[in-house]
Amino acid sequence: MLLDKDSSTPLYLQLKNLLEKQVEEGLYQDGKAIPSERELCQAYGVSRITVRQAIAQAIAEGLLYRRQGKGTFVVKKKIDQSLERITGFEGTIAGQGLLPVTSLIDVSRASATEDVAAALGLEKGSPVVRMILLGLADSEPLALYTSHFAPELGWAMGEKAAELTRQGRPFTSFDLYKHLDGWKPARARQTFEAALATGRVARLLKVKEPTAVFVVTSVVVSSDGSPLEHRIVHYRGDRYKFSVIREVAV
Repeated sequence: MLLDKDSSTPLYLQLKNLLEKQVEEGLYQDGKAIPSERELCQAYGVSRITVRQAIAQAIAEGLLYRRQGKGTFVVKKKIDQSLERITGFEGTIAGQGLLPVTSLIDVSRASATEDVAAALGLEKGSPVVRMILLGLADSEPLALYTSHFAPELGWAMGEKAAELTRQGRPFTSFDLYKHLDGWKPARARQTFEAALATGRVARLLKVKEPTAVFVVTSVVVSSDGSPLEHRIVHYRGDRYKFSVIREVAV
């Protein structure tokens, strides 16, 4: 397919638009390479300068990215996480056409930090249970969950997490409450921050240090306001985006 050289639209924009359409139609898939500059020149009868301009424009728009010495690749689409209500990990990932998997990293005894103690209504240094989960999509780590609970709830959550892991079922702590009697979350007070992943977070998410992440801190409470969980999630900034509809005050 040749480009229209008589059109008022510059050739490089025509080629960029064509590449974008081909990505949308699945000809070039997320994370996969597009043809080389030479191949694009031959396929569409344009100069290498035109091809380079088209690729540069596609990179600027977030459609493509370059890997030194490797070529040009399609940017992976971000997971769109709505903020209107808390949804399960499985549904969010499966809704993107990806295979959700949860890895249970750790369930262990810990001492409550100042933030955890305040959230759970405990004294600083009180015994708590820490649970660490890693959420993956198509084997790619996307989110690292670190939750703290009072001991009775924490050990019950840990047992159910181990059971679901053995069954190969994806989950997060929010999904575990459905399997327990006596603990039912009603609300979560959340804060959203940008941060840089380093150390264990970077290692588990398999990103280079430092890499941008979203950090979502939640304090989960029951319908009567009793604290249930202090949870911190590190979401990969290159794979997630958050959306919300807000009213305008005028």
